[in-house]
Formats: sequence, structure tokens, C-alpha cells
Amino acid sequence: MSLWSPATRKAYLQRTAPKSSARTEPPQKPAARPATPQKPAAQLRFQDSFTPAPRSGGGSSRKLDLNPSPIREGYSEPIRPSEVPPARQGGTGILTLNTANGAGEQYNDPKNREAQAELIRQSGASIIGFQEVDVGLERSEGVNTALDVVARFEPGFSVFTEKKMKPVDIHHEPVSLPAIREGHDGTTLYQTEEGTLVTGESFSGDDRGGLGTSSTESTYGNAIYVAAPQQVTEAYTVALPSYFNVEGDGQPGSIVQGASPEELAALADGQLTPEERDRLGADNERLRDLPNAGNLVSSEPRSALVTRVRNPDGTEQTIINVHVAVEPEALRDAQLAYIAQLAAAESKGPPAREVVVMGDFNSYSDQVAEHFEAVGLEQVVGGPSEDGANIDQIWTTAGVNTRNSAQVETEVSFDPNPDNQNTTERETRDTTDHDYAGYTEIF
Repeated sequence: MSLWSPATRKAYLQRTAPKSSARTEPPQKPAARPATPQKPAAQLRFQDSFTPAPRSGGGSSRKLDLNPSPIREGYSEPIRPSEVPPARQGGTGILTLNTANGAGEQYNDPKNREAQAELIRQSGASIIGFQEVDVGLERSEGVNTALDVVARFEPGFSVFTEKKMKPVDIHHEPVSLPAIREGHDGTTLYQTEEGTLVTGESFSGDDRGGLGTSSTESTYGNAIYVAAPQQVTEAYTVALPSYFNVEGDGQPGSIVQGASPEELAALADGQLTPEERDRLGADNERLRDLPNAGNLVSSEPRSALVTRVRNPDGTEQTIINVHVAVEPEALRDAQLAYIAQLAAAESKGPPAREVVVMGDFNSYSDQVAEHFEAVGLEQVVGGPSEDGANIDQIWTTAGVNTRNSAQVETEVSFDPNPDNQNTTERETRDTTDHDYAGYTEIF
């Protein structure tokens, strides 16, 4: 959720959704469920609203410029990662996972990153949104935690951890792959033939937020992984509205935003120019540097990572990965409204695009819906209950077909020492302090 101390964070989760006691042994896949036999995805029940009820009238499986009746198929109960059906021909599995690097040392070690990689392997997702990504922080042994996870299930990315590679400007196409491309807005691309990892900085060691270092090279934020053959065509990072609060003045703080609605519209209109990215970077840094040490409330800087993805058939989607403030409520609402503006701009383009918004919303579905439904976004993952189990959500623009939408349990059985080739050695652990990751397949 945030960089709160583990004790404070634990108290918040206990207020909302106490995590069930850990299983004492690896969960066994049921051979059969006599009371509720497995049905095809199209027949799964929606009574629990882990995914919304399907629209009447069904819908066509063919992608349309305007799809008035999208397909909405999913599970009414949480499922294990190994129970996620493989994406079908023409479909793309999307997963959102809070990696909990700000939640305590049990989530910062290599063994936990191996468990997270196993969760992703079992889900089969080819686009993954990570929140709470550490880069160069002592608590995570100085690694890029998202890059380390990806390299564990896609070995082609190990090149970035095995040797030093000089980054090039994000606006320069690399001569060859692999390559690292950096932008002044806090966005970095790690590109290989196998896919692309995009990281977006929420704040660095020289900003407020409590990273325990003053290094500008040490950052905390979000990431999106996109597997080939899909291609990343554009990516940028937008600082979300922030709280301005002067220590000791005893006055309520004010909410400040960075890029204006007009600037968001300009960012969504084709490729970013170097000048637009520089201006966005200046806006982002201004928000990261705002004083926020008052005695009323404190909130770390937050961001949205925007990534455009081109499919093999030439169609394009925008994937927006977010991590929203826990409190105060006014700040959370301002950030949700801002994300809605950002999604609306990306949807409009030009060119017009399908949009997926996912991440850790630290909000209940109804709170998010107040802002998202006004711009045509529909929820496909995340239940209606007001508890902490439902804060990891996925929303899409109205015409996107989705299937196999589910809350995916974050406890996984994995090989803690994959290099020793002992396939019988297994451990089971919670890979994050969140009960669920979110999964859907778009097609």
C-alpha cells in the first residue's frame, strides 16, 4: 500500500480485511468439486460480484470500433494462480500485483521474488502491473525488484542484472537490443527481444517519502511488463495530485496537481515530444518536492504509469498502472478523479484507444466508480465489499471484451532454490501482504 511502517500498515489492513491464517502445507488442487462442478467460463456464476454481472444480450467476440455489448466472463470466487485458464488465441492475460516492498522485510528478499515469479508463471499473464517497486534500495539488496522478478520467469532479462549497460535517451531508438532507455519524467524502458519492462518513478531518495537514502538513483514506484510479440510504443509517468502541508502551522493542507487537463490531452495526442516529456518531468518533480510534514496528515508521492501497447494485428491499447494514496480521503478522491481524466484522454487520443486501468486503489469499488464510471470505465476485477481484500482492481473502457476475470490468491507453492534442480523441494508463502492479485484476459 505505502511506505508506512509495517506496524501502521498492519493495523490498517486489520481494520479492513484481516488476512486469513496461512496454510500450513501447500494447497492441493482439488481433483473435483462435487458440489460445484467446474463449468466453462461462459457459464460461471457472478453472484459474488468479484467480477460484475454480464450485460444482457451477450456480445460479439469480434473486436469492433464500437462494441455496445462487451463480453464479461469471470469467476465468482477467488482462484489459485494455477487455476487461471490459459489465454486463448487472440487474448492477452493481464495481472496486477502489489509486490509489498514497502510492507516489511519478509517481502524484500530474493526468495519472495522467486515466489512472485512463480505466481506469474502459473497465471500465464503476458502483461503484468507491479506496484511498490524498489530500485537501488538497501532494504531490497539494491536491486530493481521488478526487473529481478521478470528475469526469474524470462531469462532474457538477466542481461540487465549481469552487466552494466549505459542507458540512452527514451526518444532515441536503440541501435540493437537489449537496451535501456530513460526519460526525464522518471520512466525507464528495459527492452529485449522477449519483451519490455517499463518502470515509473513515484519518488526518489532526494524527495520526501522516507526511503532512507538521499540518492537520486534510489527510487520507489510502479512497473509494467509486456511480453513479445506485443510491443511498447510509448510510456510516460504522471505524478498524481499531492498533499501540501507545512509542518507546525496547524492548518489543513491543500491538494496540488501537476499536469493540467489540457496537458494530459496533449500527452495522449500521439507520441510525446522531448519538450512535452521535459515539461511533464518538471511537473512531476514539483509535486515530489512539496512539503508534507505537517501534524495533520502525511502522504508519500504517488504516480500513474502509462504504457501504450501495440498488438500483432496493429490494434493498440493503453495500460495504466496506479497506486493510490490510503488517506486522507480528499486526496484519494482527487487522485482517482485525476486518473479518470488521464484514462479519458488516452481513450480519446487521437487515435482512439482501448484503455485498461489497474493497480492498488486503496479504495472500495464504489469509491472508484464515482469517478471512473463518469468517463466510461467499467470494473472487471474487484468486489463490492468494503474491505481490504477488494482494493486490487482492474477497469476497462466499455467496449473491451474480458473473460476469466478473477481475484487470484497470492499464496503460492514454489521452488525456493531453482538453481539446484531439486524439483521436489517446495515452500508455500504469501508473496505479498495483499490477499489477492487481479487477473483478466482481454480479447
